[in-house]
Amino acid sequence: MFAEIFASTEALKLLFFLAVACGLLLLARWSSRLGATSLGDASAGDPNPDSRHFISNGGLDQKVSPPSADEIAASLPFDPSLGKLQIKKFYFDKTDVSPQPSDADVFADDLNVELYDPDTGHDWWQSFFIATPQGLAKILRDKHWRYLHAPQILVFPRYDLEEIRRAVVTRIVTEHAYYKGLEKTEEESL
Repeated sequence: MFAEIFASTEALKLLFFLAVACGLLLLARWSSRLGATSLGDASAGDPNPDSRHFISNGGLDQKVSPPSADEIAASLPFDPSLGKLQIKKFYFDKTDVSPQPSDADVFADDLNVELYDPDTGHDWWQSFFIATPQGLAKILRDKHWRYLHAPQILVFPRYDLEEIRRAVVTRIVTEHAYYKGLEKTEEESL
């Protein structure tokens, strides 16, 4: 008699366990359909929502990557004040070099420039912190800093790639030993 009671209790436990497992399985299937479209809304050939932004006109859009630092440097106009020195690479750390960023009034980033002397085969890097007044204010505000220190800082009223290039060339000519004794370009300082 004890064995019959024990067996029926075990059978009830097993039956209860199976009912709970089936309930969880049905709940999982139901919840997975909550975000899906009905069969009438989409066919098997339609893209899922995550891939729609890659597809237009029935084909994959070609993702256009920004130009490389070498390509940017090659696209810069020749500047006779550099003499034989060449700018080999020109890029920002966090921002793509572009003629106009989304907000030209709010900008701050490190600019890296690789220079090359063809006479000696020597190349070297120079870095400048390029910013606008509003870009500096945004950094201070976002990072909760009380002050900002940046060596080789160039501040512009707004982002202008040609102005940045000219200022960088002027700083290179002013500071580099290659140009000592040559006629220098005048620039304003504080």
